[in-house]
Amino acid sequence: MKKIIIIILIIMAFSGLMADKIHSTKLSFAMSALVPGSGDFYARNYYEGSMAIAREIALIATLFHFNNQAENYDKSAEIFAYKITGTPRNSSSSYYDRLARLVSSDQYNENVRLNGQNYYGYGTDGYYDYVETYSISDQEAWNWESAQNLQKYKDIRAKKQKNYQYASFAIGAIMVNHIYSAISSAVTTSSNNKRFIENHSLNIQPNIFNKGVSLSYEYNF
Repeated sequence: MKKIIIIILIIMAFSGLMADKIHSTKLSFAMSALVPGSGDFYARNYYEGSMAIAREIALIATLFHFNNQAENYDKSAEIFAYKITGTPRNSSSSYYDRLARLVSSDQYNENVRLNGQNYYGYGTDGYYDYVETYSISDQEAWNWESAQNLQKYKDIRAKKQKNYQYASFAIGAIMVNHIYSAISSAVTTSSNNKRFIENHSLNIQPNIFNKGVSLSYEYNF
């Protein structure tokens, strides 16, 4: 009876050792997919986990940087438009887009009249309806005073758009980091589990001659 109890205790101790060292690849995958590196820390792959977290922090910082730069250029464009054309601050996005098309609203309206004439013929009801619908009102009129001012406005907006594009790339990189971290964490955890099992073995065999059992533990360095 005493031998049986000792054997049970040994098996329980070995099982506890295995449970402490063997980690779930599925859980490791899910954790790192949610927060890169967390699955590695769960599986005690500290180096890989630290690298994944460092990448995530760097990418998030990059995302905030480009978004902040884009917002600054957007405000600069608004201020410049207000300074030159008198455009009210915080106007609609479509209006700021319109400002970038031509030097003045007079040119814009002239194009509208020409288009209306081409589509419906001058002096027709369709012509007047078209001109009234698409022409810029006096309240929304603008004049950049020179092509150079208009180009400067376009350049500022182009920089804004470029930074938003870089921010989109950063978002894509963050998603890739989550996927890569999840797969890497699962593969590393599975590899560590396999290596641990291969290095540790507990064998229990019946011993007929001694009317008991033979128990052996092996660890491969």
